[in-house]
Amino acid sequence: MQVQWRIHFGEITLFVTCLFAGCGGGGTSLSGNSGPSITSISPTSTEWNGPAFTLTVNGSAFASDSTVQWNGNARQTTFVSANQLTAQIPATDTLASGPQTITVTGTSGMSNGVDFTVPCVLASPGSASNQTKTRLGAYYFDGWSGSLSNFHFNGLLNGAYQSREPLSGWQDNTPCAVEQQLAWANQFGVNFFVFDWYYNVAQNEYEGDNLNNALQTTLSLSNRHGMQFAIQYVDAPPFVVPSAAWTSTITEWLGYMKDPAYVRVNGKPLLIVYSMGLLEQSFASAAIANFFNQLRAAAQTQGLPGVYIVGGLDVSYDPLTQALNINDLSMTAADGYDAYTIYNYSTTGVSGLQPFSMLQGGMQAIWTQVALTSPLPYIPVSVDGQDARPTNEWPYWFSRAPQDVSGFVSAAINWTQTNPSLRPEPPPTPPLVLIEAWNELGEDGILVPTVGDGTSYGDALGAMLTTP
Repeated sequence: MQVQWRIHFGEITLFVTCLFAGCGGGGTSLSGNSGPSITSISPTSTEWNGPAFTLTVNGSAFASDSTVQWNGNARQTTFVSANQLTAQIPATDTLASGPQTITVTGTSGMSNGVDFTVPCVLASPGSASNQTKTRLGAYYFDGWSGSLSNFHFNGLLNGAYQSREPLSGWQDNTPCAVEQQLAWANQFGVNFFVFDWYYNVAQNEYEGDNLNNALQTTLSLSNRHGMQFAIQYVDAPPFVVPSAAWTSTITEWLGYMKDPAYVRVNGKPLLIVYSMGLLEQSFASAAIANFFNQLRAAAQTQGLPGVYIVGGLDVSYDPLTQALNINDLSMTAADGYDAYTIYNYSTTGVSGLQPFSMLQGGMQAIWTQVALTSPLPYIPVSVDGQDARPTNEWPYWFSRAPQDVSGFVSAAINWTQTNPSLRPEPPPTPPLVLIEAWNELGEDGILVPTVGDGTSYGDALGAMLTTP
């Protein structure tokens, strides 16, 4: 069937012919009986982030040049008969949850559309979801939203380390992928993520991805599965906030902090600064204190009681001599911090495979030193792995097992119990403890379920947190 319109431009009349009945919009039927038509597809759904599969399309008026389309994108098609086509659907097509539209196109026209379902199936809450032993946070490294050619994936996609792939897929660039992280973490007893936050990421980020993607996606989700969140300002070049951008940065941060799910300490929203030492290299103490004062004052104008600012320590540890190198703790008070913590630490003097006890021993040595010299409260961190062989960042790596990681978190909780004066919040509030990290895939700081380990690390953590 042909449909013709007259379009007038002054004294000029154009005749435009549409060959298909659906051209006018709102219809799904096509060129009468002459064009292709879909009556059914098989299968009609698949799991989110599932494997590649073959889609069978049944209908009529298919031809040798007919092509199956997935959301308007052609897929490799095999002509079986005038009533059937098959198409190869790659695994990447299953990464977007929700209804996907299947059509058939060719020289005789385009068919009606049929929905193919990719549900976002999320982890269910477990017994650890309601644990009260600690307020447990996990650092979230947001380097996985870009192309698989991004350097963050170097050494991971093939070879010995491909088993580190999360069960949700390498990339967390969809709402379903980020929501899955929240659901898993909640199931394991994690209370909040600390998202790395990067200044002016669009201009400065040379890796080609959005390093604030997971944070922004989390904010857009209607269901965060009981998880809270906070941000860690990554003050490493080229992401240092210049003085001229402090006001706009404060505005952005307060936008996050006013969210009801934002983590609060003593009633104040939590901000962690990655490295006090790096910030000292960029600005004098007076300038840093001024920035923090501006932030706190602006928070109060927004109805918040202030901001609880935690500075990150720069630490290296030599396990052979048990020597610690910690940046000057006096800067914490001079710069205006409320407490301090750490992301992770570097090990010196060793190479090759080392026992996990050495990794834990280094962190516990830091805790011991902190207890002796601390001018401010301290939030202990349990490092759940260090193995950067995929990226060759350092020459040593540590063995690990699920019980090692859960035992390390338990040790951090016990440290807070024996050092109550160093807790940011006094008892009976559960103590704050952090894990590094949820998904440092290139460095083996991994709690997220993976192809190689499944949910074993999270399960062990949850079991520890629910044990009296």
